[in-house]
Amino acid sequence: MLKKISVVALLLASAGAWAQGDMMTVSGLANGANSKAAFAKMTEGHKLPEWVAKGGTGSPAKSVKLGNDTWQVLSSCKPHDCGAERVAILWSPEKKEMTGVYSTVKEDSAEEKLVWMNVSDDLSIDGKTVLFAALSGSLENHPDAFNYK
Repeated sequence: MLKKISVVALLLASAGAWAQGDMMTVSGLANGANSKAAFAKMTEGHKLPEWVAKGGTGSPAKSVKLGNDTWQVLSSCKPHDCGAERVAILWSPEKKEMTGVYSTVKEDSAEEKLVWMNVSDDLSIDGKTVLFAALSGSLENHPDAFNYK
């Protein structure tokens, strides 16, 4: 009996590790076959730091509804300095569209600069609200509050 329980526990742990390894990330979108072109379009004309495409400190994607479309919201920050540099991205796998915001905070003045990337007219208000909520932590704390019709 103990052997069976151990085997089941091992299988569950393996499945959890596999699922965690498959987590959608900002760097995964930057380099993924289905999303690389949308990421390049979003970042066109913007110089983002290397950590964005190579891998920052991120959290699992959340789904939000904007109008009739479902979007994935991801955020990431500069490793070992999350307060200084952050990025949030809205991604629609169905539409192959991506929009985002990059944030930098000056340490000496606490001034925050936001760089909006590829924000269409359709996403100009609600999309920006969701992106800023992802940066600030509001989306994580109140995930159901950011679905707009």
